[in-house]
Amino acid sequence: MMEFVDLLQSFGDQMIEHFWLPVIVWTFVAVPITIFLYKRASLEPIYHYHSRTALLLVLPLGVLGAYLMDIISRATQAAGEGMFIVIQNPITVSGNASAPSILSGLSNPNFWIGAGSIIVGSVAALLVLKLIFDFAQLKNIEQELNFSPLTSDKDLLGNLPSESEKCRNTLIAYSDSVNIPFTYGWLNTKIVIPADLKKQPSSLAMAVQHELIHIKNRDFLLNNFLIVIKSLFWFHPLIYRLYTLREEYREVICDNEVLSNKEFSQKKYASLLFDLAKRDHQQKLALSMAVNPSSLKKRIQIMSNQNSLSMNFRSSFLITFFAASLLTLTISCTDMSQDGITKSEIEQTQAQIANTPSTPKQPLYIVNGEEWDNDESSIPKLSRLKTKYIESIDVLKGEKATQEYGEKGKNGVIKISVLNPDKAFSDLKEEVRMDPPPPPVPGSKSDKGDYFVAVENMPELVGGLASLQKIMTYPEEASEAGAEGRVIVQFIVDKEGNVVNPSIIRGTHKSLNEEALRVVKQADFKPGTQNGNPVRVQYSLPISFKLSNDDTES
Repeated sequence: MMEFVDLLQSFGDQMIEHFWLPVIVWTFVAVPITIFLYKRASLEPIYHYHSRTALLLVLPLGVLGAYLMDIISRATQAAGEGMFIVIQNPITVSGNASAPSILSGLSNPNFWIGAGSIIVGSVAALLVLKLIFDFAQLKNIEQELNFSPLTSDKDLLGNLPSESEKCRNTLIAYSDSVNIPFTYGWLNTKIVIPADLKKQPSSLAMAVQHELIHIKNRDFLLNNFLIVIKSLFWFHPLIYRLYTLREEYREVICDNEVLSNKEFSQKKYASLLFDLAKRDHQQKLALSMAVNPSSLKKRIQIMSNQNSLSMNFRSSFLITFFAASLLTLTISCTDMSQDGITKSEIEQTQAQIANTPSTPKQPLYIVNGEEWDNDESSIPKLSRLKTKYIESIDVLKGEKATQEYGEKGKNGVIKISVLNPDKAFSDLKEEVRMDPPPPPVPGSKSDKGDYFVAVENMPELVGGLASLQKIMTYPEEASEAGAEGRVIVQFIVDKEGNVVNPSIIRGTHKSLNEEALRVVKQADFKPGTQNGNPVRVQYSLPISFKLSNDDTES
């Protein structure tokens, strides 16, 4: 059960970063723009149409952009991350402590965000399946209709403007079961007309001309894409509002283009709209003349006040395109802030840690109040910590560092606060190295030349790990303080199998470090050999101290 809770917490953390944050940023920008458009109803319809279309398209593009920016960020930082390879047989010593409970996991906001995200995604998937079902229904209706090329209806073409000849590939059909004219199709476009309009040549011509404008503007393809967006973001009320108003202004633009031809009467066209508004529209995916009966008054009023939209189309499109591109970039580049620091700042610090050479001038690292040794095994871990586990990073320099940490802080101090350290240091980012170093060759010596780092037969602990566990105890001081962690002891195994010069290269609580050293000093080894002869070999032994869940010491 705890694994499931952790999984939801991790999923919730990812959803905050890659989904909910872009949605929140989009909302903060879209709300004032929507209010401005509402207050400026006198703007030409083309500006209203393009603005709302752009806002709807920006949301999924921003979410996608945020995800791609994260991938790019990881790729650019990959070369700076260090290699960390450990082959070990750790000794685990357990004592008293309380482990994370399911109740504490349920109280984590990330758990509920993850659960809520699953619900949101499930509903969105159902809505997309419904769209597929609606499209299948539309294709079934097509099987019942008798389509013919628009150019074959000479009487109808005689009542249409001359530019309508360009739509030679358009098919048209008449149906007694259809109440409202509609059009659909991406490549082979089709128009379906109620059969009763054939008795009214002027109304039929205006209806067909309206649908031909939809085909010319490729409204069906764009509208279906926006319907998918509305389904994916079904939980956002602003999406519905933007989509509904965009539909109204799309029809207003078509109305104006129809009436730009003086052959059509504005009064007769308004009468046609009024008649169609009273009918039921059955096809949701297809484009229809009668979008919303409540918008009829607005359409007729705008029709009376507007003359032509063609002169403003280009400027409206360009302004909206550049504004939408800027907004998409803003959403994509917005980063999570964690206690005043952003994710990018955390990753930059980690990149600097990974690229810091192992020299005496290296800064002092403090992790959750404990000093970390600047060795080749511990520092790469800091560079590979996932940002979701990093609560804060504080950098001390100069006098401030030496005042707090003395001589150790003369090269600067980096203080890192880590959430859930046990899980954080096991759930590390995948390591990447462009040019990995070659593995040690058996028989290779250290730079000093007084011991080997790899030999044909490595030293073996006499009695195995069990021999050390028998003499090891959990320090009372560490148990009372709730301290636990891993201690890595490095030493030399001489030709007689004795432990020489043991030292802590990765430490934790002081009493745990002392206990690890005490035990290692008592260890007996079978010496390592090279070419059949015993030799001095460098050896590292990790010891994990872990508190148990019950009241008895393991």
